[in-house]
Amino acid sequence: MIERFLSLLQIELTLTNGPNLIIAFWWYAMLQVLIDAISAIVLSFLPRHFLFNINKKVMKGYLFSIVFALLFFSCSAQTRVFVGSTPPHDIVRSFLHISLTDSIDFIRWNLGVDQQKFKLQCHYGLAAPGIPGFSNEQRVTFEGGLTKSGNYYYLKHQGKPLSILGVNANVLHLLDQDNSMLAGNGGYSCALNSTSPVQTDAINVPSSYTVIENPLVYEGRTPCGDLPKILGINTSEACNKMKWYFLSYSDSLTNKPSYFLMGGFGYRKETMARGKWQIVKDKEGRIIYQLDNDSWAHSLNLLNGNNNILFFIDTTGHLLVGNEDFSYTLNRRKSAYSGRHP
Repeated sequence: MIERFLSLLQIELTLTNGPNLIIAFWWYAMLQVLIDAISAIVLSFLPRHFLFNINKKVMKGYLFSIVFALLFFSCSAQTRVFVGSTPPHDIVRSFLHISLTDSIDFIRWNLGVDQQKFKLQCHYGLAAPGIPGFSNEQRVTFEGGLTKSGNYYYLKHQGKPLSILGVNANVLHLLDQDNSMLAGNGGYSCALNSTSPVQTDAINVPSSYTVIENPLVYEGRTPCGDLPKILGINTSEACNKMKWYFLSYSDSLTNKPSYFLMGGFGYRKETMARGKWQIVKDKEGRIIYQLDNDSWAHSLNLLNGNNNILFFIDTTGHLLVGNEDFSYTLNRRKSAYSGRHP
């Protein structure tokens, strides 16, 4: 019972926005029940003549403080685990002590973090054809110190640093030396995903005006997950990933969003689907790219993390959480493909 209580309390404490008033009262009531039970057990073991000298309210107050402190620190010390597959950026290779000359397609992460330290296991190598694995898997495992400032995590191991943004309790994103989000590629993003996601409205991405270029080019791969349901499209039960490639055009006179092209065989424009897009803001002032296509029942909403990263969000504005193979992000390309098969 106590393990279940700790588990539930940990979920509330890891929410970036904190519990709302109703939940806070609920936890208070549960603590009161727990304190009453402990008090009854303690009193049952005391000799009868001691009971007359005990102020039960004071005793309950002490017990309440002790139990709450134990629960809080126990939950705070829990290790949270994040997974994902990223490209082998130079800054990542340096942190993992991987040679810059090694041939690597991607790195698969398992990162455990708590208040002051981290534990990391990474597998890396060349991608195996047709499956989400490696043809020549290699591994690196180590632990190190961690400091946290606001929404930023700073990892250090053998003098090598790595900065990570806590986008919320469920999604982390690797950063460069300037604390800007690293861009991935068409196959892999630089996000890490919680293995135990919690319900949260928080998104720690500052609002910023997006620079419109003509066209904006984004690509990436995501899990199938909830996206078919969100868009109202049909996919096979065997679907484990979705491939995305967008060219978003703006009106040459007004600079306002006009239309987008999507997908296509060999990236040839004449084979790409077409739709409309617009830029909207959520209640926090963050930039949302809203895309509509005739084959979708609902809009596709993409949160502008910075001008290089887009995050998939659901119909209620929550970030989607990926898995160890794919994240729900798109990465910006400097230019469109030349119309050939990649």
